[in-house]
Amino acid sequence: MTANASIDAFIFDLGRVIVDWNPGYLLREIVPDEAELKHLVEEVLDLEWFRAVDAGYPLSKAIAERAEIYPDYAQAMQVYVERWPETIRGLFEGTVQIVRELHAAGHPLYVLSNWASETWARVEGDFAFLEFFDDVIISGHVGVAKPDAAIFELARDRFAVDPAKTLFIDDGLKNVEAARAVGFNAVLFETPEGLRRDLNELSLLV
Repeated sequence: MTANASIDAFIFDLGRVIVDWNPGYLLREIVPDEAELKHLVEEVLDLEWFRAVDAGYPLSKAIAERAEIYPDYAQAMQVYVERWPETIRGLFEGTVQIVRELHAAGHPLYVLSNWASETWARVEGDFAFLEFFDDVIISGHVGVAKPDAAIFELARDRFAVDPAKTLFIDDGLKNVEAARAVGFNAVLFETPEGLRRDLNELSLLV
């Protein structure tokens, strides 16, 4: 992307962009054996299957159904649900600082995040940084998840933004590409420092 002073609004993903979330933080404690953990993450709890939960399917029901297919992992999956907040180890303060700066400059800020409604309810109150945002779309609340084009169209309409003047920030390449397909400007998040460089190149931070 080239410098674009017409960009005004910003839409942020949460997990791995603002929130230091990683299921491995908890799963490594539940299943310390690396081979077993690999199987649990890549097959039993693979993210493609989990997208239904992100789109509103009840997490507890999904885990119960998964336990019937993988009974050897039933206890581990139940512990994962019960201790789910331990998948979060804080915030990326560098990203939060960028959010503060954009907010102070008067830019409209929004959140668009894939998040199960059950787990969101358990942590939402801990996220004081949400005060900087004008509106939040959680996939589990609206019944559709990234990278489905429908959730980007929903964000466009509900936030009342012009995609051509809005920058979407996400750590998932598929999500970035999907946002661009709907007309949004989008950057792939890797680190807070990298995001700051991207915004500086776009002349969007002083």
